[in-house]
Amino acid sequence: MFIELRLLRHAIALGQHRNFARAAEALNLTQPTLSRSIATLEDALGVPLFDRSHKGVTPTPYGRVLLERGEDVVRSESNLRREIGLLAGLEVGSLAIGAGPYASEVSVAAAVARVANAHPNLQIRVTTSDPVEVVRDVLAQRIDVGVADLTGPDADDRLTVERVASHPIVLACRPGHPLAGGPPPSAAQVLGFPLVTTLLRGPAAAAALLPNAATPPSGSGTGDFVPRLNVNSLSLARLIARQTNALFPGTAGMVAEDVAAGHLVLLDFRVPAMQTNYGVIYLRGRTLAPAARAFIAALHAVEAEAHIASAAPLAGGSTGARGKRGARPRA
Repeated sequence: MFIELRLLRHAIALGQHRNFARAAEALNLTQPTLSRSIATLEDALGVPLFDRSHKGVTPTPYGRVLLERGEDVVRSESNLRREIGLLAGLEVGSLAIGAGPYASEVSVAAAVARVANAHPNLQIRVTTSDPVEVVRDVLAQRIDVGVADLTGPDADDRLTVERVASHPIVLACRPGHPLAGGPPPSAAQVLGFPLVTTLLRGPAAAAALLPNAATPPSGSGTGDFVPRLNVNSLSLARLIARQTNALFPGTAGMVAEDVAAGHLVLLDFRVPAMQTNYGVIYLRGRTLAPAARAFIAALHAVEAEAHIASAAPLAGGSTGARGKRGARPRA
């Protein structure tokens, strides 16, 4: 019995989303097209794969077996295509990259641009998501390379980790902010205002550093802290900081254009432990495609340049707090 991989992928998407409309959207199909695919697959197998109700769909016992075995089949087919694609090199291959918000802005975008300019026929897909999701995507082989916070991946022997240099974090605010234009603020003054950024990652000791800026997730036990204005887009965070009293923590390069345009100003305040902590991750023992190696090389080059640039604006600047450890943006 022959089962089309296309139909199998459609069934897997439906099993993941448990809803025809959401699954069709994820597959970039119309709902009727997805319904026909599932009906065709059920007719070919002669068994019902999903129970339908007004609440959504639920896999039948037959459907559960199909989804369980089908994911292995689709993954094997994808790996086969990938291995063969390695022979094509950089000219007609593909590359999937996942990155955390800070890494995306500091170096990933520039590294992708360099690879794309050098190899215009290369198909590149880049996604920005939470570092935990980036790691999951690498482990599930949904992406070739991840660039994310290394707190978790460092201890995972399934991954190869290539560290990059850390970048210091500065605090920026709108020009009319109560802390702007005056003497260097104290830690207490800074912590009287909310942070607008992604999750802050670090041990529980970070609570002493950010008691007002963040609160621990309920029952997480991870030491991660959720800022009062929690976003996953740093571009959005900067826009919010420009219109509120929230403080934006980022690298000097991230805020350079806003500072030059007068949209944001830098506070004369820095906690040395506030720095990026990300690196390149990929599956251990998996052959990297030429495109992935080219991207990693470009990323290290961009990171080296960004590290030099990020230190320059801080030279000679005073800091409002010293010696605190633990909190850092999720890259």
